[in-house]
Amino acid sequence: MRGGLLALLLVIPLMSGLASAHEPERFTVIVREDTHSPLEANLIVNDSVQYLNYDSRENITHEIGLDLNGDGDFNDTDEFSSGPLHYECDWVNDTDCRTGWTFFFNDTSFVGNYILSDLLSDGTEIEVRVNIAADIHIEVMPPMGECFGDCEDEETEEEMKRSSQTDLQKGLMLAGMMMFGGASALFVAMLMQRS
Repeated sequence: MRGGLLALLLVIPLMSGLASAHEPERFTVIVREDTHSPLEANLIVNDSVQYLNYDSRENITHEIGLDLNGDGDFNDTDEFSSGPLHYECDWVNDTDCRTGWTFFFNDTSFVGNYILSDLLSDGTEIEVRVNIAADIHIEVMPPMGECFGDCEDEETEEEMKRSSQTDLQKGLMLAGMMMFGGASALFVAMLMQRS
């Protein structure tokens, strides 16, 4: 009986209200000569997007960022960029060289749809689309009118389960256990007499 009550106490919190949360994920976008794969990244707040430069043309770099005022740079208020992304780096001689860039969308102010710019060192520009959705937690609650927390009906049901065996059933079970014990003792005594 105590085991059943303990199990019930462990299960009730699980049933009382469930919330599903979003685990942060990292999405990778491959930057190529004239396109990105995928062309559009759909993220949720707390996700990140990683851009990796796979454009192997010599002396071509990519710089991905948000140019809010369209002036061709990423230096103004609320603008950001990856800095130049190279295909290969000589990190021994150039520790600032990068082949990839990761941007973390960890603030609800980022929610929205953006068109970033990929400015190539040859003057070409490629549009980069990023859509950021809010991280919405859905709580599953009991239906209207259902019990939530301590309810008298549940306690009454438990009482009924505990007292469902009659005194006659309890007596028969006790007699059966005594008969089994006696038969076991008789069997052991018979084995000892044979030897």
